[in-house]
Amino acid sequence: MRGLLVRTARRVGVTAAATLLALGVMAAIAPSAEAAPPGCFYAAGHYESAGSYITGYRYWFCDDGNDIPLSVNVQRYLSPGVYETVASGSGEATYYCAGTLYNVYRTTGTSDFAILCS
Repeated sequence: MRGLLVRTARRVGVTAAATLLALGVMAAIAPSAEAAPPGCFYAAGHYESAGSYITGYRYWFCDDGNDIPLSVNVQRYLSPGVYETVASGSGEATYYCAGTLYNVYRTTGTSDFAILCS
């Protein structure tokens, strides 16, 4: 059941990211020196459950279904300009937390966000 919820949340996040890209609300910057593969678009984002986990994702999503995973990190803010990498992966990276302290995080390709997660 949890796997289905995570997959559903990821698809909702990807759909939302695609919609924002289409509306021009979110500026997506392709990885440096790489052009978009034919029929693909770049998306990066995150989804989370307070006190449980944070998952960052970063892909070239392709029309033919052969999505291309890119490196992604989940980082915790420590002090101005200083972040600690708490999870890393290819395509997706998940940081499992077991607490409810307020912290600031970021994932590759996204801005800082705050969540109850420690």
